[in-house]
Amino acid sequence: MKLKKYWCADVIRSDGKMVQYRLTLDLQMALNSDSRGRNEMQRALLVIPLTPYYDPRSSKSKDKSGVPPFGIGMVKKIYRMSANRAHHLQISRSQFIGYQYWSVRPFKICNTYLKHDYPWFSQKQIAADITYWQNRLFKAHVRPSRWWQWVTNLRIKRQLRRISRDAYRQQRRKWVL
Repeated sequence: MKLKKYWCADVIRSDGKMVQYRLTLDLQMALNSDSRGRNEMQRALLVIPLTPYYDPRSSKSKDKSGVPPFGIGMVKKIYRMSANRAHHLQISRSQFIGYQYWSVRPFKICNTYLKHDYPWFSQKQIAADITYWQNRLFKAHVRPSRWWQWVTNLRIKRQLRRISRDAYRQQRRKWVL
């Protein structure tokens, strides 16, 4: 379905960086039909890809997983953006949990819902991010888990190498005589 305007979100990751994401199509429909949902999304924890996806079918590598590492970010604000501007933004995932729930619910309930069916490493990163955001409610100086940040950074670099390698191969085929 082609929309003229898309719902987008400014999301704060656990490392403090603000990143723009376009919301998934099912969230687009929900936000268009229910204005209360817009309030629900403010300060919600949202599952986000930490790198772009890539199409493993175009790759010659044996690893056919184009799925990026996932983490949790807190939605700072949501807004509408024209389709031609929003088209280049990375798309978030559909799993989110509103502030009024994650701020009072125990970790286990939030984690069970948000970890969904992601790969094991992404589930661990999601758990570390939930812990970080829940601790921020009660402690002044909270840092994300250095171990899971290190592991996720390795996974991010690996995914970006795959993407750049495939882009290089495509460009080389295009320009080499």
